[in-house]
Amino acid sequence: MHQPYLPGMPMPPRPTEIRDAREALAAYPDTPVADLCRHAKILGRAAEQLVESLLTRLGERSYPAEEHERHDRLLILPDGASLRLQVKTRHTQAANGDFIFTLRQRSERGCTGRGPYRPEDFDILAAVILSENVVRFSADWHLRQVIHVSEIAELRRNPRASLDAALARLGHTDAIPGGVWDHDLDLAA
Repeated sequence: MHQPYLPGMPMPPRPTEIRDAREALAAYPDTPVADLCRHAKILGRAAEQLVESLLTRLGERSYPAEEHERHDRLLILPDGASLRLQVKTRHTQAANGDFIFTLRQRSERGCTGRGPYRPEDFDILAAVILSENVVRFSADWHLRQVIHVSEIAELRRNPRASLDAALARLGHTDAIPGGVWDHDLDLAA
């Protein structure tokens, strides 16, 4: 079944980049690094959509930031305050199986980025392992962040835990459902 066309309004042809991405990413995550870099913007959008989906399922409100901002989304807390979220994604594992995130600004094309972020650029990092469909939120500021392969099962089982840890680290325990945070913040990385 396909969407019928409106009379007199033919669908525009697919842009070449989208046609290329469809072929290149068909076997994702088993995709050559060159293709991952060439289609980084598309994959970045997919990561942002995964974060939005998770936040929506957790009952949170978030909104996309403008393209020129140094963060990707705004998380609106119950009291009306907002936090800036930066979404970063990894598609490949290190030799030991971990996923390593290096916080650099993205470039217009490719994977290399334009330079490191500064602590004032965002409040919470949403580290996305797109191939595993998991997100870890963190308010700890490090230019290099690691998600160990051993963490993935817990991130799937309890996707809210890292968000609550990040909120607590930023002093927003009142934004945690139930308003109670009694965990050790040293484990909230």
